[in-house]
Parts: sequence; structure tokens; C-alpha cells
Amino acid sequence: MTKQLWSSVTATVLTTLIGTASAATAQSSLQTDAIAVETTASETTTVAIAPSPTEIYSHTMGTSPAVTLYVHNIPVLTFLGESEPETAASTFGFLTPDQVINGDLALSETDPLWRAAMVGDRINQLSPEAAAQLTLKWNQDQETYLVMLNDEAITSIDTEHILPDSTNNWDQDALQVTNRLRRLLGGASPLAMGNIVPRPRYRATVETNTSAQPTGQAQRGMASWYGPGFHGRRSASGERFNQNALTAAHRTLPFGTQVRVTNLNSGTSVVVRINDRGPFTRGRVIDLSKAAAGAIGMLGSGVAPVQIEVLR
Repeated sequence: MTKQLWSSVTATVLTTLIGTASAATAQSSLQTDAIAVETTASETTTVAIAPSPTEIYSHTMGTSPAVTLYVHNIPVLTFLGESEPETAASTFGFLTPDQVINGDLALSETDPLWRAAMVGDRINQLSPEAAAQLTLKWNQDQETYLVMLNDEAITSIDTEHILPDSTNNWDQDALQVTNRLRRLLGGASPLAMGNIVPRPRYRATVETNTSAQPTGQAQRGMASWYGPGFHGRRSASGERFNQNALTAAHRTLPFGTQVRVTNLNSGTSVVVRINDRGPFTRGRVIDLSKAAAGAIGMLGSGVAPVQIEVLR
């Protein structure tokens, strides 16, 4: 009897313990499952948040501040500044547009970092389907190329917004920026120059032999200008290029030659000194410093038909 009672008690205790253990195990299992579900849900949420397709990187070109906009790790557009950077943004490395726009940086609307962030933020909002709608348009009033989405200008392509690996051909650079955006954002096929209305073109004409041009003789053709990215570098003459000086590059005229350059569109002229070699783009006859280009009103257009007269 005693043995039976003891066996009964033992069975009851064991059953209770086993039941408690089973319940604890089940509860632990439920907690584990809940954690797993929570973890899985968290991971799913993290995966669902797509990373920003654009990043911006601050650097310098010569002594000028610059910010390059990357789309899916490919450089698409470089924003140039006119003065020293307003912040030490170059120490931040790569930033997303959101970090710049909603960060603590005190930036003006003209700062290249802010301009790049605003364009990057707009690009981030575009759907892959919108890529095929991106096109390139010449704006005669602003004298610049615009990358357009329907009637909206996404960005301009001019002397302050350039292709990072420039071809030194404004038309081709603008087209490449547009096509990179089309491809990187949605895999859209590239545009050709025949698909857009480009800027008005001028046929360069040469009135005299450029290799032996005496004083007083004139030459006509297309002029371009250069500055950011070359400022402070050694020119072909050995002196350091100063974009704020009235100088120019010519393929053949002796260094030190003084020439008068007249913008045939506006009639304004400037006297410059030859201290460099170039331009090496077909159809162009002289490459002006930024200051010289500004003096005859061609900074915005980038190129202009000019007359060159050798003074001495």
C-alpha cells in the first residue's frame, strides 16, 4: 500500500514537473519564435528600405571647390563653386542628399554641395519608368542645356555643372550626362544628337594662316574658355595658369603675343596674352581664361564665335 501510494505521489510529482518543464519549454519556444519573427520582420523591413541611388562627394578642382554627384556609384555630374568651400565638407567623404539637406551644415543655395544635394534628392524621387522620359533641351533664354523630365528641368549643363570626365565638347558632355541618367536610373536606351534640338551652331572660318599670322591680321573661329580644374597648374609656357588673369591658349602663336578677341555675337572685345597651348577640339581657335571669357560675355554659353587680331 505504501509502495503504491509512493508510486502515485511520485507519478504525480513527475507529471507536474514534466508538465511545468513542458510549459516552460513551450513558453521559451514561443518567446524564441516571437523573437525570430520580430527579427525576421526587422530584417524584412531593413531590406525593404532601398538605399539612396545617389551620393555626393566633395573635393576640389585646382583651388576651386567641387562636388561630384554619383548615381549607383557612377560619377554623373560635377558642381563647381566660385570661391573657397563654406564648410570642410570634403572631410565627410560620401554623403547622401538627405544627410546634406537635413543635416547641420550651414550652406547657401549657391554652394556646390547644396546644389548637388538638391539635384540628387530630385533624382532619388524618380521611378525607373521615368528614365526613358529624360531628354536634353537647349534653352535659348538661359543659353544652357537642360536635362528635362517632361516640362521639369532636372539640372543644367553649363560651366558650373559639368561632366566629370569632360570631352571638352559641350554638346557631347550634355548628351552623356543625360544618357548616364537614363541608363543608371532605368536602363533606358541612349539618345543621339539627332533626337534632340541642340544649341545653334556656328561654322568656324579662318581668314588667314594661323601658323604665320602677322600683326594686324585677323582670324575668325570658335572660342571656348577654361578655368576651374586648371587654376594653379603649370601652363605650356611654364607659368602657372591663373583663371582670373587675361590670358589665353593658342595652338601656334608665340607665348607673350598680345591679341584682341572680339565676341561676334555681342561686339565686346578683350585683350589677352598667349601663355598656353590649345584648344585641341576641332573647330576652335582660341581658349580663353575665365576672366577673359567673362569680359566678352561668353561664360554662360561656354563657346562663342570670335575674331582674333594680333596686336604685338
